[in-house]
Amino acid sequence: MSGAAARTPIATPSVFGAKAMASTGRRDDRSAEAEAWRKLYKTGKWQAIRKAQLSAHPLCRTCLKSGKTTAATVCNHIDKDAKRTDAGFYAGPFSSECATCHDVVIGRDERRADDGRLPTQAFGADGWPIG
Repeated sequence: MSGAAARTPIATPSVFGAKAMASTGRRDDRSAEAEAWRKLYKTGKWQAIRKAQLSAHPLCRTCLKSGKTTAATVCNHIDKDAKRTDAGFYAGPFSSECATCHDVVIGRDERRADDGRLPTQAFGADGWPIG
């Protein structure tokens, strides 16, 4: 058998489990803990918080630090541990980020902090670093 029609996709739901493939066709590697609070992003309360954050701070904070001007599309939890409870999820602090910075830069830094390769930073309620 030759040709593209005879090839089997490498990542299929049967290989990685029922939740493995997101609607984008990529593996869904989120933790069970992340699944538990992911539903909170769909609530009206979160949508109002997100809208207020992006209205008050419409530019990506990470891009601004590097001299770029990019529209923000993501309301980011600055303290990723705060979102582990329902109350903390809605309390903040938050930052406005573009999708690239949120998914790549911030995600990379959070993974490094979890691995002990990057010092963690404390943030105040206003979203600015403490110390």
